[in-house]
Amino acid sequence: MKIPSFDELPIRKDLPPECSWGVFGDNDPLGCLNFLTPEGVVEAARTVQSGKVFRLDASMGFAKPPLFGRAPAEHRVAPLAPMANDDFVHFNTQEGSQWDGLGHVGHIRHERFYGGVPLSEVREGGNEKLGIHHWKDKFVGRGLLLDAFGYRKAKGIPVNPLEREVYTLAELKAVLEHQKSELKPGTILLLRTGWMESYEKLTAEGKGAIAPMENMRSAGIEASREMVAWLWNNHVAAIGTDCPSVEAFPADFSDEGVLHYRALPLLGLPLGELFILAPLAEDCARDGRYEFMVVSAPLHVKGGIASPPNAVAIK
Repeated sequence: MKIPSFDELPIRKDLPPECSWGVFGDNDPLGCLNFLTPEGVVEAARTVQSGKVFRLDASMGFAKPPLFGRAPAEHRVAPLAPMANDDFVHFNTQEGSQWDGLGHVGHIRHERFYGGVPLSEVREGGNEKLGIHHWKDKFVGRGLLLDAFGYRKAKGIPVNPLEREVYTLAELKAVLEHQKSELKPGTILLLRTGWMESYEKLTAEGKGAIAPMENMRSAGIEASREMVAWLWNNHVAAIGTDCPSVEAFPADFSDEGVLHYRALPLLGLPLGELFILAPLAEDCARDGRYEFMVVSAPLHVKGGIASPPNAVAIK
């Protein structure tokens, strides 16, 4: 099918500006994951050369205390028999590494989620239309790392990922050129900002100090029309980062121009946060190969709002 350019959106005059609603059908639950195809999976498999596997999820409960005031994960072992055990895990799906599902954030002005789904269908309707259960076998394809943090270090550009550093679109394009990488259609884009590794170096007191939302500071990408147009026109399937919100934080969520509103409800672009990317980036820098296969199996929870990525990059 022919995919309209960003400037050609929306496809109907009765739809909100800059939205992709209806491009993949009126009842589409996948958004930009439609850019992942069986042919793309085969191409992704061809990038595997060394057999190295990199887990992209942080360990559950890594943030102590949890960020943004979310509840901590709970784990307990339950005896089953004299020499057998079960266990129970209770956690917020956004407590750690996560994919934001399409029922996570709706648009504040249009008061709709992706595809025009109203709030009532997400909360009272069980999120049937946009639940992550639709993603159960869709999140496999070519991955590409953009090591923006490594690029700044290599160029001697000052960067503190624990402050509100903005990686601009121009800078991401410069990273692509520096790495000699290509952004192909159907790419799962991974962006290293340096936030996670900087966070891990903090003392317990330092981690506690920045955990509340009002104290959080983070590097992230530029939240602009040009940025989402670039992602859409290149048919990016999803973008995962090692920072807490993909976009630079703090962000003014009373402003409809923030990236979360542009990406999730308008374009159906999954956002990934708090991924572990440093080991992958170090290996990519060593061999000069920044593309790989990504396999992500979100929780198979009907109506799920978000999920740990349960993801690996395979080189």
